[in-house]
Amino acid sequence: MSNGGAPAGVFGDRAGEWASWQASPWGRLRYDVVRETTARAVAALPGRLRVIDVGGGDGADSLPLAARGHDVTVLDFAPDLLAQAEQAAEARGVAGLVRVVSADLDDLVRGELPGDVPLGAFDVVLCHNVLHYRTDVPATVRFLASLARPGGVVSVMAPNPAMDVLAAAIRRMDPERARAVLDSPTVHGETFDHPMRRLETDEVEQALADAGGTVEHRFGIRCLMDLIADDERKSEPDFYRRLLELELLLCEREPYWRTARFWQLTARTGTAADGPATSDEG
Repeated sequence: MSNGGAPAGVFGDRAGEWASWQASPWGRLRYDVVRETTARAVAALPGRLRVIDVGGGDGADSLPLAARGHDVTVLDFAPDLLAQAEQAAEARGVAGLVRVVSADLDDLVRGELPGDVPLGAFDVVLCHNVLHYRTDVPATVRFLASLARPGGVVSVMAPNPAMDVLAAAIRRMDPERARAVLDSPTVHGETFDHPMRRLETDEVEQALADAGGTVEHRFGIRCLMDLIADDERKSEPDFYRRLLELELLLCEREPYWRTARFWQLTARTGTAADGPATSDEG
């Protein structure tokens, strides 16, 4: 997916590094927590939902919704990642509920939409780990909100600038690095080997409000994992289980969500009554 400043090939070309990160304890914890937070965010929406995962890559965030019986569209620019999404859907037995769409987010924000991505048609719009690569966050958020039906849910997620400082000082015991990143507008992402903007929640909350959304949930993803220096313990099944249980307790509590590795905001769009939009497709 082209993300406004990042070359289109950056993300697909490093699919191997991405898969390795996903398989790590910190990658698994990220997905385990997001599966729960996203389920909380959409719990009030009844019926079979239409979900679009913008910049969804291999579908790791949205395929759990397909497993719950919802219709999922994974939209991305990287063909290798979309192929992985199709393979994962087949392996999970949900291929009939999942479709992939190849599109460049820059084109979509400019209004160049393919016919199979209708505006205002989706009950749930996910856009995770994308906004911090965008040069125009408000325009991107407006586009995401335009995909959702009135009363639908938009979920966005990005790395939390606060944890850049905390992890450097506490986990890596590097005060100089913590000072260097404190006021820096960007950090360098290791997985995709590309600069990432340090994006605060206030800016995104304002963009969601300007787009007609009302924030309902503020989640922190990995409140504690990134402060623990002992990576070997994280690979121990019992320790991982106990840490996950604690992370799920903290993820929506003050003040813990504010300093987690990632923040996740979910917002309702418009003011229409709850309920999925009707469709001849059932």
